[in-house]
This record gives sequence, C-alpha cells and structure tokens, in this order.
Amino acid sequence: MWSLPPPSLLHRLAAVAALAVGITVAAAASAKTVIVLNSDDDSLSVLDGDTYQETSRVYIGRSPNHLMMTPDTKFLLIADSEGNELVFIDRATGKIARRLGISDPYQIGFSPDAKWFVANSLRLNRVDIYDAATYKLVHRLPAETMPSHIAFSADSKTVFVSLQGTDRLIAIDLASGKVRWNVLVGPQPAGVWTRKTGTVLAAIMGSDHIAEVDPKSGAILRTIRTGRGAHNFQVSPDGKTLYVTNRVAGTISTLDADTLKVTGTLKAPGGPDDMVVTPDGQELWVTGRWRAWVDVIETASGALKATIPVGRSPHGIFMY
Repeated sequence: MWSLPPPSLLHRLAAVAALAVGITVAAAASAKTVIVLNSDDDSLSVLDGDTYQETSRVYIGRSPNHLMMTPDTKFLLIADSEGNELVFIDRATGKIARRLGISDPYQIGFSPDAKWFVANSLRLNRVDIYDAATYKLVHRLPAETMPSHIAFSADSKTVFVSLQGTDRLIAIDLASGKVRWNVLVGPQPAGVWTRKTGTVLAAIMGSDHIAEVDPKSGAILRTIRTGRGAHNFQVSPDGKTLYVTNRVAGTISTLDADTLKVTGTLKAPGGPDDMVVTPDGQELWVTGRWRAWVDVIETASGALKATIPVGRSPHGIFMY
C-alpha cells in the first residue's frame, strides 16, 4: 500500500479547489481527514476525522466516482466519468496540478508493478488500458456491458473486471489486451478483490453472496453468503478481516480473510457502498449511497459512532 500523506494536504486541497470555482472554504485542523466523492452533486466533501463533520464541499468535475493515490504518492487521482477527465491533486502543494482528458473513467486502477493504468468505461461499455507512465492508450476493448470494478493479479499480468450488465467477470492479459476468459458469475457483479492466495472474489450485487473464482480458468470455486446487494470489499490494516458491503440489506459483513468464514454483521443503513478503515483498524468509514451520508462504525463493537451528511450519492472515499 502507499504511504499516508499529511492531513494538512486535504485542507489545502479543499481551499485550492474552492478558489478555482470562486468559493471560500475554511480549513479545520484535524488529525485525520477523509475525502468523499458525491457523484450526483459533482462535488468533493472534506470530512474532519476527529469531529465527524463535513468541513467543506467543493465542485470537482462531472460525476466523480472513484479516487486513489498514484503509485509514486505524488498525486491524488480523481476520476470524473461524465467529465471525461482525470484530476491530479499535487500532494506537496494541495493544488490541482493537472486535468487530463480521457474517455469516461468510471473505475480506475494501477497494476501492482505500476506499469499499467486501467480505466473502466461503464457508460461506453469498454475497458481502456494505458501506459501508467505516460497515460497513453495502449489497448481498448469492448466490454458488454457496464464494466464496473477492477482487481489485478499479484504479478501484474492480468486485470479482472466485473460486467454488471451481463452478469460476467472477465480476465484480460494486460500486455496483449486479449481476454483470457469471460464467465458468468451471478447477477450484477460489482466489487472485485484478489486474495493473497491468488483467487479472485466477486461481489454479486444482484443476489446475496460473493463468489470465489479460479484466476486461471474463471471457474467458480465456492460462494459465501453475506447479504442482499453484496457490493464491495475492504481489508483491515492487519490483513485479518475482510469487509463486504451489502447495499440492499444495509449491512456490512465481516469475514476471516484467510478462511472467508463470515464472523459478524455490522449495521449500515442507507445503501453502504465504498469503505476505508482507519490505520489503527478501530473505525470503518462507509459511504451511504442512497441517503447522502457517511457512517463511522466502531469495528470492535459494531457501534455506530457518527453519521455525517454529505452530498448526493456519495461514492468513492479516501482517508489521509
């Protein structure tokens, strides 16, 4: 994983982004800061991790959905799918360093070796593979339909992509851009996760379970029931616990990351979507996609510590 930047960056980020659109944002001191992308409001919320309050909200671009740090940790990268651009936030200065035009970046990801950058175009039904050093398009593959989430093999040779519209999971060879396999995994697959063992997990959003898939053949090895609307994954900092959001059920399942045995259920009403865990593992932050809030849950007890109102359809979340 990448190193954690200083919290002060996010306050500078919010201020700079706000000034770019003529809005004044007050920066609040905080030991930890969280960014949430409000997909339906075209905005970014900055949350104070100590007070559990939104400190600012600014326009960032059309339909921001996902965000991540670049492999060199110099930039926070935000994907604006309907704006057809990537927004680069400079880590050192907090300024918007660059807006790069690329077609419909809905979900994004870097291969573990930082050689490849992949962008799923959910709206345009294709997967784009770029040279991560230059962001030059190398391969463009049709992907029917609704390519959604991304996971990579540990050796950086393969990317796994869920196709929500056709109930399939595909494996793509990154070097050649050829599809290795394309298999049915269940209705509306969403989140994809690669285990330490090399097998691939797919969250089956149109049902109530996750599927474990053989990375070589695409064969389903087993299914694990979590809850209705199984959507996305997050692992604890110590690697022992795997969290699965169940969007329709309004819950989050906790699983033993080694055995995939379900060990508990956390309540998270409002369409739980993406998650982050604090570095100490004590809090789980989750976006409530249907009710415009972020829940903060104490992992040990399952108690709801805070509900923080944000913009419409909060989606991607990132913690500094």
